[in-house]
Amino acid sequence: MRRDGEVNGRKIALINTPSWWNIFDLRDSPVVVKQELVCSVFLCPPGPHAFLLVINLSLPFTQEHRISIEEHLGLFGERIWSHVIVLFTRTVSLKDESIEQHIQNQGEDLQQIIQRCGHRYHIFDIDNKGNGVEELLVKIDGVVTVNNGKHFETDDEKLLEVKKKREEIQERAKARQTMVQEKTEQLTEKGDVFPLRSLRVVLVGWILAGRSSAGNTILNDDVFKAGKIKSYVEGSGDVNGRKITVMDTPGWWKYVSTQFNPEFIQTSLLESISESGKFPHAVILVIPGDTSFKKEQKRIIEENLSVLGEEVWRHTIVLFTWGDRFPDISIEEHIESEGDALQWLIEKCGNRYHVFDNTDRKNRDQVTQLLQKIDQMVAESSLFCLNTLCAAEINLHETDTQQDLDSEEISLVPQHVLKLLSEELNKRFQGIKNRTKKLHLDFTECASQNSLPNPPEFEEEESSEPYKTHMTIDKPLQDDNPADKKLQDQIKREGNRWEATVMERFINILQISKASCDENVIQRSDEVWKWLERCEEYSTSGYESISNLSDPAEDSQDTE
Repeated sequence: MRRDGEVNGRKIALINTPSWWNIFDLRDSPVVVKQELVCSVFLCPPGPHAFLLVINLSLPFTQEHRISIEEHLGLFGERIWSHVIVLFTRTVSLKDESIEQHIQNQGEDLQQIIQRCGHRYHIFDIDNKGNGVEELLVKIDGVVTVNNGKHFETDDEKLLEVKKKREEIQERAKARQTMVQEKTEQLTEKGDVFPLRSLRVVLVGWILAGRSSAGNTILNDDVFKAGKIKSYVEGSGDVNGRKITVMDTPGWWKYVSTQFNPEFIQTSLLESISESGKFPHAVILVIPGDTSFKKEQKRIIEENLSVLGEEVWRHTIVLFTWGDRFPDISIEEHIESEGDALQWLIEKCGNRYHVFDNTDRKNRDQVTQLLQKIDQMVAESSLFCLNTLCAAEINLHETDTQQDLDSEEISLVPQHVLKLLSEELNKRFQGIKNRTKKLHLDFTECASQNSLPNPPEFEEEESSEPYKTHMTIDKPLQDDNPADKKLQDQIKREGNRWEATVMERFINILQISKASCDENVIQRSDEVWKWLERCEEYSTSGYESISNLSDPAEDSQDTE
């Protein structure tokens, strides 16, 4: 998005680009975001003079941050680094420390980024608008001088190819949007759509997709609590004069195969559909709209929903969450840009999809529109009825669940993999715990009048080991085994996604607390500590079933 203005008598064209998760690999950013990043240079022809790389001073700068920055800026080509200035924000975190001391204390990863930018950096106090702008403009002039007065060249073939693809995707997105609208109009004209007095929906999806938040948005109430569950949770309420019953089910991993899911994932899913004897009108497949969706996600979704039989697809709607993340990018552009895997899923669900912004629960139009789409689906396909006989015959783990592991065998059994996943989340939480204590102090100093509640006293580990159970792993993952190496990568990506989501919510609430003295803000800050306590429960215990798993090699022995 481009904005123009005059600063200190000079015309300034400023382009703001979509952000990426700071510890995500390039492959986990949506394609449409990567395209928008590249295409931003075409908004200020003949090209930008400088790029401002914004880095939050309040967060530790790790190797993951460095790699993420290098990969995302790499989309522009190596030439970009001679045009980059690092812009540090959240300067309150410096306290009595100079920016040079901070860079030194952060370690070699931040130093490498500063070095690649020609040691160009600037600190910004964003609370005092205009402060430091003149000095920044002087540094931008220095960038122009270094580049012999030239702007960043945009006639590179790779950049032009991305621009061409972006334009093609925008056209396809418009065509998809038109197709869906025409289908809706046809159903409405036929008069076959009748709003039902009551609706039952089941929420399914991967961990941290936003299922609980979506359920709360639908019911306009805090019915579902974020965190791990091992059985489906039911809530109901009056929505638009209709009784709506929502069932939230345990989530599955985004990257790791279903063969490493606890058994209660399938059991709970089946129970939510059939145990009450009242079959649902809709299955809502919740997917974050701010991350990539590739063939591995398609396969994992297929594996998990296969327990409900092929008929489930005629009664499924894809619900994209995090709709606030990229408000200027249509969901159709995301669908078209991600490629075959996501397009297959949308078409498998009869081109039924919707977008939620769970941060704006007051927006009831998004809920009304979802209910309308459910009514249309019911008009087309009637009520979902599970064939329990077929479901009982399905053995998910006999399906081909390891196609992407090149037929190599993983050296660990599923129980051990579950433990490694739990260890990864706990390791991440220990880092988050230390950071949140520091961040809380920073924000309290800036907004002491808010009387923010103290953070919870988290339990300290009794052992130096990150996770302690009766189960031991005698055979670690093998670095020379391609399947093990891929699994290690998948576990890391699960940890990255979990950590990024937890920190995002924490920082957002504290930023609101810092900017306002409202009593509701104090309440929201209290909620974030409760959220972190649930995160500790989630990370330190992993799935509850892990503690009930014994090492197959020690089944006949007593374990500690």
